[in-house]
Order: sequence, then structure tokens, then C-alpha cells
Amino acid sequence: MNSFLTDIYGYLPTAGEMKWPVLEPNFKTTTTSLLPFNEAWSYKATECIVHFYIDDELFLRVFRNPEKYIPFLCQCEGVIGPDMSQYTDMPAEMRYRHAYCNAYLSMLIQKEGGNLYPNITWSKSDSYWYSYPENFQNSVIAINSNGVHKNGLALYRWRQGYNMALIRLSPQQIIRYGQVVDGENTMISTYHINKRLNMLRNGCKRK
Repeated sequence: MNSFLTDIYGYLPTAGEMKWPVLEPNFKTTTTSLLPFNEAWSYKATECIVHFYIDDELFLRVFRNPEKYIPFLCQCEGVIGPDMSQYTDMPAEMRYRHAYCNAYLSMLIQKEGGNLYPNITWSKSDSYWYSYPENFQNSVIAINSNGVHKNGLALYRWRQGYNMALIRLSPQQIIRYGQVVDGENTMISTYHINKRLNMLRNGCKRK
């Protein structure tokens, strides 16, 4: 994996036994609005924080051709790290691979001067060992809750991982995307709704 990504992106620093990409924490608190990557790119909107909490197919082109898209992302007010899916029914190796790719592209955005906010995401408890980098303590982080209310097990796993993030990282602010979950720390969270999902729930109004 590391050799493959180096061929694509060139050499970038890694650390630890698992050669995980090195990312810097972000201590800039924010209330700036969020916009999904596909919309930000289409409208060349830079006065926003770009997120990747959308279907993978809508942003895989960034992984395939980073030289084309990263300069634009670096012009935006902020970027939440990529969020290639880590579904719990995936093999553990695939979930790890997706997490590694997310971290690697995040590091490349940061290296090029982008205002990157770490995207903290997890799947099963076997992902905890790489989901919470120690150097993100007291950082501003981003967490997504889309889809976790579909069933009790998904909600349980989200809560377990969320609580682990609080314990290990002690974030100063959480940029939260998606529906509020009972029991989370709302005092340190800035919430951003999924506007498209709300439109679908409420019915799109036609003129």
C-alpha cells in the first residue's frame, strides 16, 4: 500500500510501526458553513469548509488525480479530511486500507497548504487502534453521524466510537455533520445539517 501510494503522490512522511501518514492537528475553531466536495467544485465555491460526507463515487476522482483538485481545496476556507467508506461488513483489511488512503490524501492536502480539519471516523472496535492519532489531542476535529440511526447496532457502535474519541483526543471543538445523537457533548460541537437529506424527508418544493 505505502509503495503504491508513493508512486502516485511521491514520498510523504509516515510514523510508527504501521507507517501511518503524519498529520498535524488543527487548533482553529470555526463556524463556517459546510459544502460537499462535488458542489463546491462545480460552483468553484471557496468560502466554505469542504466535506466528503457523500457517496464515494462523487469524490474518488480526487484520489485518482490529486494534482487537479488539491489546488482548489487549498483555496477553500477549510477542508475536512476525505471520508472513503469503512462499512462494518467490509473485511478488516479493506477498512484499514480505506482509512489509510483517507489519511494519506489528508496529509497531501495539508502539505500543500490546505486548512485541513482531521476527519475522525471508525467502524468496528478493531479499527480503534488507527482511528484516533495521539497528536490530535485538543485539536478541532470533524465527526459525521449520517446513517447511524438506521438500526440499534449502528447507533451503538457510533456512540462507542464517539466516546472513545472524547477520551483519547479531548477535542476543543467538534465539527459535527448529521443528526444529533443523544448523549454526545453538544457544548463543544458545531452542528451542520445534511440539507439534501432534509429536502428528501420533507419533500422537494417545486415552483
